[in-house]
Amino acid sequence: MAKAEEQDVLSLWQGLGYYRRAKHLKQAAEMIVDSFGGEVPMQVDSLLQLPGVGRYTAGAVASIAFNTRVPIVDGNVHRVVCRVENKSDTPSPCNWSWERATELVQLCKTPSVFNEGLMELGATICTPKSPSCEFCSLSSECNAFAENTQHEVPPPKITPKRKRLHHYAVVLTCKGKIAFEQRGELGLWAGMWQVPTLESTKKVTKAKIAEALLIENDLKFSGAFEHSLTHRIINFAVFRCEVRKNDRFAWHTKDTLDALPLASAQRKVLAVHCAI
Repeated sequence: MAKAEEQDVLSLWQGLGYYRRAKHLKQAAEMIVDSFGGEVPMQVDSLLQLPGVGRYTAGAVASIAFNTRVPIVDGNVHRVVCRVENKSDTPSPCNWSWERATELVQLCKTPSVFNEGLMELGATICTPKSPSCEFCSLSSECNAFAENTQHEVPPPKITPKRKRLHHYAVVLTCKGKIAFEQRGELGLWAGMWQVPTLESTKKVTKAKIAEALLIENDLKFSGAFEHSLTHRIINFAVFRCEVRKNDRFAWHTKDTLDALPLASAQRKVLAVHCAI
């Protein structure tokens, strides 16, 4: 992984989403080779130095892989400890749940088994909406169960409304080849490839699209679709245009697209184009 080309890693990651994770995975591999002698570090402090590794991932690797006595707190663990303590004022993992999980893992026999068991308990028994308290091994110790508040604890997390954006994708063709451009190193789909695209927070005219993308030929509408992500909804409008080949873009045939890192949204763009 450390020796691999980033574009090859992104290409293999196609369709999985969260492409920043693929970039972090490669960067972490490079750091493990360069700074840790090729061995994944065992301690949380060292793991936290790796790109893309936060408190949860560091705790998971340290405790499950190396049986280090450190906690893991995800939504499942947070829900279990909140219900056991009947704590109703923390909708999502916080310092309190991390502190409580730390206390518990210090008392267990095997940290790896304990942490996995606590997560599994939350995932299968102590579920958000319909907890199976009658099958729970902690029901006799659970204050929420005793007070019949398990359906209210913890309070539901308020999900922010997703932003709606507009992407205008133009499939430029020249003698059977399609033009592609690479996205920047930051933001959505960083480092991936796409057909020339205008991004906007509002609807724009076909003339504005052509002007922004420096296209002189007439654009023809091919179709549209909606692409949903965790924090946003993107309305894609797909256009097509036959142009002369130029050096502003990388040109590919359908046979060479497999090696090109394309997000699933771009695969949908090409599917719309091919359906014409």
